[in-house]
Amino acid sequence: MKNLKNTIIVSSYLLLIALFFGGGYALGRIGTDSKENEMPLPTTAAVETIAENENKSPYYEVKSENGRLVIYKCIGDNKQVIASEEISENIFPKDDIEELKEGVQFDRLEEAQQMFENFVS
Repeated sequence: MKNLKNTIIVSSYLLLIALFFGGGYALGRIGTDSKENEMPLPTTAAVETIAENENKSPYYEVKSENGRLVIYKCIGDNKQVIASEEISENIFPKDDIEELKEGVQFDRLEEAQQMFENFVS
């Protein structure tokens, strides 16, 4: 008889705990649409672009654009501006300015910064 009573008490506690957590979950889900919570799956093109960019090592480009000297960090087709400074193109040789307009690429950031500082200072 005592075992039956203990079994009923333990079963009651387990049932109450299950109802408590199940009810809390159900109340928390009220008003949410299952479509809103779904994350869009990446397209094949997006996955390929990410994979291509991860395999490519970054390079740095110093370029003159609209009277500004800019350092870009380039990974694949993505360019991120690292530094930008206004320069006067009149005081530099025409060949140097033409080369900067094309863009000068470096493997290391330090080399790009050194060239950038030579033109800015």
